[in-house]
Amino acid sequence: MMKARLIIIAVLSLSAIGCTSADYDNYKFFPEEYVTNVKYDSIYHYGYNQGCESALKEKNVEDTEYQKDETFDGGLTRFNDGWDAGNAACKNGMRNVMYTLKQSSTEG
Repeated sequence: MMKARLIIIAVLSLSAIGCTSADYDNYKFFPEEYVTNVKYDSIYHYGYNQGCESALKEKNVEDTEYQKDETFDGGLTRFNDGWDAGNAACKNGMRNVMYTLKQSSTEG
């Protein structure tokens, strides 16, 4: 009788655990909005966009917020390179998207 009771408790416990769900509805790997109409999938571009947004916040530009994804910050990805580049590009308080910046000083 005791063994049957333990089996029933174990089955009910596992059933309850199996029926739980995590809240993935609000989880986002990348933001929905980007600074251009082109949605890049690169971690570098993601960092660039957050760095630019953060620089604009420092200049008190309306509707901006400081952003630095803690998941990628300090990691082995190019996120920090992108964040630094975006932050530097937008320090003037103007949003500068990547493909509008001059490629190099060798361009005529």
